[in-house]
Amino acid sequence: MAKNTQTYPKMKENRIKFAKRTINWTAEAWKKVLWSDESPFELFSLPNCQNDRVWSKSTTKVEPCLRVKFHPKIQVWGMISFQSVSELHIIPKGQMVNGAYYRDSILTDTCMAAIKRKAKTGTILEKAMLPNRSEFFFMQDGAPAHTAKLTQQWCAENLPNFWRKEDWPGNSPDLNPIENVWGYLKDNMTNMKEVSTLMGLEKNLKKAWRSIPNDFLENLVSSMPNRVRRVLQCNGEYVNK
Repeated sequence: MAKNTQTYPKMKENRIKFAKRTINWTAEAWKKVLWSDESPFELFSLPNCQNDRVWSKSTTKVEPCLRVKFHPKIQVWGMISFQSVSELHIIPKGQMVNGAYYRDSILTDTCMAAIKRKAKTGTILEKAMLPNRSEFFFMQDGAPAHTAKLTQQWCAENLPNFWRKEDWPGNSPDLNPIENVWGYLKDNMTNMKEVSTLMGLEKNLKKAWRSIPNDFLENLVSSMPNRVRRVLQCNGEYVNK
């Protein structure tokens, strides 16, 4: 689930504008959207730090427990549709996702490779992202690499439709179903064997990514009419799914 966030007057205004533009979209219309995002995944991350408690009459009898303050992490990019996912793009350690890297390595390679898939059957990594490759909307959030002039130009030249930087409302993870997918991955990996290296984390991430259920994706995308409706009902405030 996308985490809570504050909404400020201008952000609320943009969220309301977006909701009004898409309020009449049906679930079938939302199935024409490709949803993308980046997300970090930490090594040794704890689902809930409040789970670790020690009861003692005296704190002097409790052995100190040292924790790493800054966990090593992997940054990934992914894209989903109602029926399929792209390859999970692993961003190299130390690589800044600037406009050039985003266009050349993510959009041109990983994103377009997924869009060009044609298979009607197979795993979620094999099936076509959408039934009609010539009719879809590409969604990306307002990160600087996404809104850069050259990136917007690339999207205009290579994609049939995309939400321009002025179209997608900032600070709106609740309107992007892929945020729920990131949550699914983190939950799924807590049930896997604990790993101690970034290579092991990457392996678990890719395994969890491949295991995403088809009906989970379809249900997320089908929830969009309700999400948009609730944004209007809440006057632009952040809403939970």
